[in-house]
Amino acid sequence: MTGAARAGKILEYAERLKDEALQPGFFKKLSEHFTVLWIFMTRIPLPKKLLPSPPTMPSPDAMAAMPLVGGVLAAAATMPAWLLTAAVPQAAAAWIACGVYTILGWSLHLDGWGDLWDGIGSGRRGEEMRAVMKDSRMGTFGAAGVILALSTRAALLSSISVESWLYAATVAGAAGRYASVTSAYMGEYPWSAGLGRDTVRGFKGYQLFRAFAASCVFFPLAPLGWAIGMAAAASSAAGIALWANKNLGGTNGDVLGASAVLGEILALTACSIG
Repeated sequence: MTGAARAGKILEYAERLKDEALQPGFFKKLSEHFTVLWIFMTRIPLPKKLLPSPPTMPSPDAMAAMPLVGGVLAAAATMPAWLLTAAVPQAAAAWIACGVYTILGWSLHLDGWGDLWDGIGSGRRGEEMRAVMKDSRMGTFGAAGVILALSTRAALLSSISVESWLYAATVAGAAGRYASVTSAYMGEYPWSAGLGRDTVRGFKGYQLFRAFAASCVFFPLAPLGWAIGMAAAASSAAGIALWANKNLGGTNGDVLGASAVLGEILALTACSIG
C-alpha cells in the first residue's frame, strides 16, 4: 500500500469513527467494551450491576479499548506506591508498585512473556515451540524473563521523578496494550482454537485505528514520552508478530502478552528519558 493509500485509509477510518461517535449509544457501547475488558484483564472487582450477563469474552471491537483499560489499571496500581514514597525509599516503592500491578492484572501479560521466553529458549520452532509455550510449567528461561521484566520496570520507575510517576505509568500502560493489539493486527492465527484466535483473526485496520485513538486520550500526560513510547511499542510489537508468524507458525495469545510487556517497558523507558 502506497503512502497516499494509507493516508486515504486513515481519513476513511477517522470519518467512520466520527460518524459512530455521533450515533446514539456510542458511549454506552464504549463503556460496555471497557467493562468486559476490565473483567478480562484485571483482578479488580466491579459492582454486580455492571457485570455483563451472560459473561462474555472481549470481541475484536472491544479489544480496541485495551489502551484505555491499560492506562487506568496502571494508574490505579501505581497510586498506593506513589503515596508510600512519602514514607519509604523510592526504589522500594517502585518494587511495591510493580508487585501491586502484577497482582492486579499485569500477570496476564507476564504469563505470555514468560511462555515466549521458554519457547525461544527451547531452541525449537513451529509446533514444537508452541508445545513448550503451552506447558503450564515455567522453565528457567521463562522465570528469567519474568524477573528481568519486573526488575527493569522497577528500575525505570525508580529513575523517574515521583511527581511524574502516575503520568509515566499511565502512558506506558496504554502503550503496552496498544502494542498487544498491534501484534494482533500484524499476526496470523492458523490454529483452530486458542485464547487469541478471535482477536488475531478479527483485528483489522479500523480496530487498530480505534485503539490508537483510545491511546491518544493519555497524550497530554507526557507528550514526548507518549510519542516516543507509542512508536517504540508499536514497532516492537510488529516485529514480534512477524517473527512469530515465521518461527512459531502464527501469533497466539502468548505473543500478544509478550508484546504488551515489551511495549510497556519501552514506553516507560521513553518516559524516563523524556
